[in-house]
Amino acid sequence: MMKTSILGLLFLSFLSVPVPAHADNQRLWKEYKDRFITEDGRVIDYYQKQVSHSEGQGYGMLLALIYDDRTAFEQVWQWTKNNLKGRSDNLFPWQWGKRANDKWDVLDYNNATDGDILIAYALLKASKKWSEEKYRTEALKIIYGIREKLSINWNGKTLLLPAYSGFTEENRFVLNPSYFIFPAFRSFAIEDDEAFWNKVYYDSLSVSSDSLFGKLKLPPDWIVLTENGISIFNEKGTYFGYDAVRTLLYSSWEDEPQYPEGLKKVFYIYEQLGYIPKIIDLERNTFSLESSLAGYYAIYALAAKKDGRESLSKHLSEEAHIKLENEKDDYYSFSLYLLANPGNI
Repeated sequence: MMKTSILGLLFLSFLSVPVPAHADNQRLWKEYKDRFITEDGRVIDYYQKQVSHSEGQGYGMLLALIYDDRTAFEQVWQWTKNNLKGRSDNLFPWQWGKRANDKWDVLDYNNATDGDILIAYALLKASKKWSEEKYRTEALKIIYGIREKLSINWNGKTLLLPAYSGFTEENRFVLNPSYFIFPAFRSFAIEDDEAFWNKVYYDSLSVSSDSLFGKLKLPPDWIVLTENGISIFNEKGTYFGYDAVRTLLYSSWEDEPQYPEGLKKVFYIYEQLGYIPKIIDLERNTFSLESSLAGYYAIYALAAKKDGRESLSKHLSEEAHIKLENEKDDYYSFSLYLLANPGNI
């Protein structure tokens, strides 16, 4: 990956971009469905051997809610319930795809906590939107499983592991800051154990604010918690990148988002250089020359809007739309793009 010093590149001038018409998000939702969601409700990740993830199923359900598409919601939920199964704790195996014997089935029975959270959150919102109690009942089963199987105590804080297995070792915990989905925690507090979920909410906010690294003060994709404090989990990289960009999205879903200090610095880089780097190395204080994906730009546009920077938001949104035209097979970028455009969920 080509990198350059953050400070060394700030002399470059701002690059202008053509301004397209605003995206027709209903049209894009139809394109998304046609491309990524099968008739029976499976959300496909083409870039990873056409597998499906619990995260992707959660995104599909939330997007169906946003675009008031109950048929699609029910299809995605039914596929999720019927195929991501095999656990006794109401959590979902995180990956489904083609096995070595050519059979399509669960590939990994470990869960992914963000997928469980997104699915439960979508079900709660669906139960209110469409006055359907069965969705709330299903959501509460998942929420109970998350609370009982994934919570840990670290230095008096209650937090959630990224999965049931693989992220605890002796006296350390490995966490993913982009799994802190704050509006979901607030919804869970209303419907489940209020004291528990309020504590998860505020303790996750606290850990988030203490997990900013490098000269830009941004969260890494992964962190490790030990008795000595919080640090970047170097074994999974030292980047603000693929995972961590979602911390801005989930913060933006709040009425009063708490953004990392480095957000304004990223905006400054954009204004000086004309692009937002796809990856920022928080240990070396360098960033890639490759520009971010459309979904990332849409997230930054939403964050700029919530931060009161309307002109910047408009420009970022227009760039996101241009980029999306060349990313129609990228399930992740397309999902983030649509999730960022409506604003609060």
